[in-house]
Amino acid sequence: MSKSKKGMSANAKWGIAFLIEVIMIVLLVVAYVSIYVGDKLEKVQILDIKKEDLAINEGANEAQKGYTTIALFGIDARSTTSMAEGNRSDSIIIASINNDTKEVKLVSVYRDTLLELADGSGLTTKITHAYAYGGPELAIKTLNANLDLEITDFVTVNFLALTQAIDDLGGLVIDVHDNELPILNLAITEQIEVTGIPSDGVFTSGEQLLNGTQATAYARIRSTDQGDITRTERQRDVLAKMIAKAKKSDLQTINNIIDHVFPNVYTSISKKELLDLAKNLVNYELGDTIGFPMTPVVTSSPNKGSIIAPADLITNVSALHEFLFGTENYTPTSGVQRISGVITSETGVGAQQVDIKPYVAQ
Repeated sequence: MSKSKKGMSANAKWGIAFLIEVIMIVLLVVAYVSIYVGDKLEKVQILDIKKEDLAINEGANEAQKGYTTIALFGIDARSTTSMAEGNRSDSIIIASINNDTKEVKLVSVYRDTLLELADGSGLTTKITHAYAYGGPELAIKTLNANLDLEITDFVTVNFLALTQAIDDLGGLVIDVHDNELPILNLAITEQIEVTGIPSDGVFTSGEQLLNGTQATAYARIRSTDQGDITRTERQRDVLAKMIAKAKKSDLQTINNIIDHVFPNVYTSISKKELLDLAKNLVNYELGDTIGFPMTPVVTSSPNKGSIIAPADLITNVSALHEFLFGTENYTPTSGVQRISGVITSETGVGAQQVDIKPYVAQ
């Protein structure tokens, strides 16, 4: 796989979305007291979006009809009153649930990936900006239009939700590398400024228990290895460890997470839909995870700065559908093919061989 190692700006603030834990929390409590769950769900901010307005491409892969596909957004928001447009979605994860097998696959979309906004303007921009320009609706529409997906719902969380949930779980064991330590401690300092939650720094490498502030800062590290590409691997590692630990947690821990997380959640999934999903979640298993595009080329634009160009969108979308839905040799719709031509014309980046290599959590 050809990947540029050119550095990217580290000025942005990072968040991570984790719908799977939210639904799992609901399931665990549902098993005990369903009325209690109903009361707790009142804390979740719910946005009603029209499914018919989500820019699902005509003729898109029919195989995905057997899946529930949800967009997870982590945003640079300091409060629960500003979780709609105006915030960049600096963490974007596509969660695809196989309705039959209950396997969940995750795809991290690199926030600097150049795609075409699905607002009729014909403008290309970093995918992180779609949320800022038009909230979760425009972000979903843009993902659907560019990737031939049928995303129907979203979940958005902010920094505070992740940090407090990890603390409630008792922290996470993370293998910190030597080259990550300086950037990690800078991120910890910034994380304390954002959330107000105090924390020590991390001064030794190796496997160790990180608290919520430290683990959230770890998920934000971007200025090592392959920049945003490696950062999304860290995010998926944190996500997998949270899921594993949540499965083993007692009711009191789950209750604490609910009280901390739910007020920091913004979603289109109704209370009834959350409860319906929860009924079968005991059978859900986290499968492979991967980053998109699979063949990213880091380049630059005079007006857009550092960007990631898919090499090219057609081959990467085809590979994405093979990874998510098992569809071999998928031919993207004419809409995706047109956008691919636009991006190639703008960046000069053409098709390369795609290597579907899932990320294995450490």
